[in-house]
Amino acid sequence: MADEVSLELTLSCSSSSGKRSRDSSSSDITTQEEGVSKRRKLINNGEGDGSISSDDEHRNQASKIAAMKVYTEEEEEEEKKLTTRLRLHEDTWTIKKVLQESDVNGSSRLLLSTHVVEEHIIKKMDQNHVEKIYSGEGARITVCDYDTDMSEYQLTLKRWPSTRSFVLINNWRRDFEKRRGLKCNDEIAMLWDPFKCILWFRVLRQGSS
Repeated sequence: MADEVSLELTLSCSSSSGKRSRDSSSSDITTQEEGVSKRRKLINNGEGDGSISSDDEHRNQASKIAAMKVYTEEEEEEEKKLTTRLRLHEDTWTIKKVLQESDVNGSSRLLLSTHVVEEHIIKKMDQNHVEKIYSGEGARITVCDYDTDMSEYQLTLKRWPSTRSFVLINNWRRDFEKRRGLKCNDEIAMLWDPFKCILWFRVLRQGSS
């Protein structure tokens, strides 16, 4: 009889212990779920430590990638041109000149004043170009036509020892005078770009001959 009572007490205690364990586990799970729910709410509201699950992170990355524009080579080139146009629009065209007869009479050279070239081009050039310009050899530079889709041409900038003035030669007549139909009294403008090492060119206005 005593053994039966002992067995019943043991079973009863085990049953109660198991029930308390299950209740405790259930309570812990509920508490954890409530904590996760609160944590998500805090994150969505911009609070908490801002950490997110790997699934959420992957979804965010996928969303960002989908929103990115994929550019073709042609589109990238046009974007560069647009950026340059906007920048040039803000800058000052530092070199301006009303063309003289000698600039467009077939002599194939554009005469530029000493002060203008030294102040707005030479000061911003690398030493190698400067030495060639003053040596009489001349430095080959790229001249980019702002008005005609930024087409590029190779000319030579040098100083004339006799007059101490500077000239743009070698294809000035073909690439600019004839191609652009330049006439006496036309006003042109130029700007040296020290980042790209090119000389920008444009026609500001057509003069009366």
